[in-house]
Amino acid sequence: MLKTVNNNTGEDKQLFGTFAGVFVPSFEAILGAVLFLILPTLAGMMGFWKMALIIIISNTVTIATAFSISDCATNIERIGAGGMYAVSRRSLGRAFGGSIGIQLFLAQSASIGFYAIGFSEPLQSILLKIPLIYRHIGGFDVLVQKQIIATAVATFAFLLGIAGAHFIVKIQMVIFVVLIGAVGSIILSPLSGSASEGIFSGNVNLHGFGTAPGFWAAFTAFFPAVTGIDAGVGMSGSLKNPKKSLSSGTFISIGITFFIYLAVAGIYSLIKPGLLAATADGQIPSVVDVFSGIPVIAVLLLTGILVATGSSALSYFMTAPRTAQALAQDRILPKMLNFLSGDFKKQGKEPRWAAVLVYLIILPVIWSGDITRASMVVGICFLIVYGWVNFAAFLERISGNPSFRPVSRGHWAISLYGFVVCMAVIALFNIWVGLGVAVSQTVIFMLLLKYKSQNKLEGVWWGVLFSGINWGFKHMNRIVQGTKNWRPIVSAFSFGDRKDMVMHNMDMGERIARYQGLVMHNIIKTSNPEGSSMELPVPSNLIEVPDDNYDLSIMSIIQGALPGGFRINTALLPVDARLNYIEIIEKLIRMEVNILLYKHGEKRTESRRIDVWWKGEENGNLMAMLAYIISRTDIKTGRTETTIRIIRKTGRDDDRNKSGKEMYELLRKARLSGEVLIIQDDDKPIHENMVKYSSDAMLILMGIPGEKKGGLARLFSLDRLFFTRELGKFENFPSILFVKASQIFDLVEE
Repeated sequence: MLKTVNNNTGEDKQLFGTFAGVFVPSFEAILGAVLFLILPTLAGMMGFWKMALIIIISNTVTIATAFSISDCATNIERIGAGGMYAVSRRSLGRAFGGSIGIQLFLAQSASIGFYAIGFSEPLQSILLKIPLIYRHIGGFDVLVQKQIIATAVATFAFLLGIAGAHFIVKIQMVIFVVLIGAVGSIILSPLSGSASEGIFSGNVNLHGFGTAPGFWAAFTAFFPAVTGIDAGVGMSGSLKNPKKSLSSGTFISIGITFFIYLAVAGIYSLIKPGLLAATADGQIPSVVDVFSGIPVIAVLLLTGILVATGSSALSYFMTAPRTAQALAQDRILPKMLNFLSGDFKKQGKEPRWAAVLVYLIILPVIWSGDITRASMVVGICFLIVYGWVNFAAFLERISGNPSFRPVSRGHWAISLYGFVVCMAVIALFNIWVGLGVAVSQTVIFMLLLKYKSQNKLEGVWWGVLFSGINWGFKHMNRIVQGTKNWRPIVSAFSFGDRKDMVMHNMDMGERIARYQGLVMHNIIKTSNPEGSSMELPVPSNLIEVPDDNYDLSIMSIIQGALPGGFRINTALLPVDARLNYIEIIEKLIRMEVNILLYKHGEKRTESRRIDVWWKGEENGNLMAMLAYIISRTDIKTGRTETTIRIIRKTGRDDDRNKSGKEMYELLRKARLSGEVLIIQDDDKPIHENMVKYSSDAMLILMGIPGEKKGGLARLFSLDRLFFTRELGKFENFPSILFVKASQIFDLVEE
């Protein structure tokens, strides 16, 4: 049951087995106040069939949760302290798991206050018969009397918690025996002879009596009874073999208590309806009142109620401090609370400082007055935790991560069922309280994500997203990509020895493909020593180029295969003399890859305008679409709200008005917004016109210089020297994106 092992520091540490560490705490927490105080009346009003169905449905949730816990626990080499928090953290990451852990800790702590109140309910009338006690608290009203008794009970439980888990476990063994005796007395009560004739009717109450609550109202009243598995799971950090004990101990406790609840509900359905009916003042009779005619059973049941509520409080006084200790050790809590991971003793391992915090949370819960509302909030907190544990196991199953290799035989459908039912039960409890708890968890999650996880999600999310993307890739091969579906899939290049170029090209690539396409950033590693030691921006790839053969390396990367049948349709290249543009452009055009040459220029004005120099639909259509995409990206990123201007230079004999109408009509059909500027041919070269009209633009898009040579300008009739000289004319211009379309891009969707 209890084993002493020696760890690396030479100190003794008490570790528990399945029975004492998981089964007993869960068993005692499940067989709590509901069994003795609520179930009798529920079984009477609902009838055996409906009550049995409620018990079955309730237990399916805990069974699903047990499967999920088993899935996650048997996949982790070292679970550590924290129970359900530990399982959730390792699956859902630091921020999401931490938000669950904080809610779990608060619910566990507050639960002790409710169990203390439940303990005081039957004890109040007995203690008030003692003259010494009556003399001190008899003058207060009944609620205050119960709160005083509950405070004394909570203080006693706190002192036991300070004594340590191994001491509480010994006490729980005694409680376990008494609880078995109390439950056994109920099951065997019909055999008590003539004394039972005044209690049992001789017929099974199958359909209920009186004004019964609705099915789901009765369900929500009973459901807290089966949520006690957390008391055992929370001992994960104090188990000899947590991978085995958490799974087997939880399943066994659920299975045994399930049959106990069915058997006890059957016994309650044999009781005469009049004994289970509420009194004139609305008081619901307890099982002690029902069996008051059989003194031996009544005493056993009273003892059972006291030990059931007391043991539940003790179970959570072991669990809650360990959850806080785990949160502090994982640096989830603020730094000022790091002391919660420690003990009073210098080398101690018991979470005694955390137990003090738990006690300070219990007191306001006991004295809050509105115990019913607070109990509902705590119940919903537990349900949210159970729901997320199921959801974590569901995500682990569907993620397909090779690292997820649990020993258990669960299935994603089981975990999904547990999650859905937990969320449904929350709605049945109180949808508004549920939303409030969910909002509070979201706030905690966002704070942890920002201050504890550097705004990065951890855990199973990457695998889930990868599986979803992979599924999409496989199905995209079956879909034809046409003009309607065109998106820029860009491979961007820059030289590592030009850090300014790297940042400018990455920025332009993101502006083109961040929201409406894909961009792969490739940084060419040069022989320059400074370039080889540079710190790579994220995300990017460092390309080793043999013998400085940049052109071949660029072509090889662009021709590389991509997942999902994707292919690079656009290449973004820097304006750099080391590249043989003529050869690259000719090859990429034949491969039907659009070419963009980017020359970054300093912004000299506060202009928010993108100028597109139109020279026919061959390049113009693609430039117009790129201008639109860039402007939308700038707006989404909060950079600036840009405007687009289409500039067209007409021939001497062309009608300017007609040309303007044609351009506006094209923009209208293409559903693109922008201005149109028509300028008459004046025999000046294009770069001189651009000085006059676009020197104040934020970005200029124009065709790549050159004379087309047949067909769709797939070849250029110019040499490298001429090409370089032409590009040099735009040295002092604003940023320019030189565009060469591989084919005519249709702006208008017919």
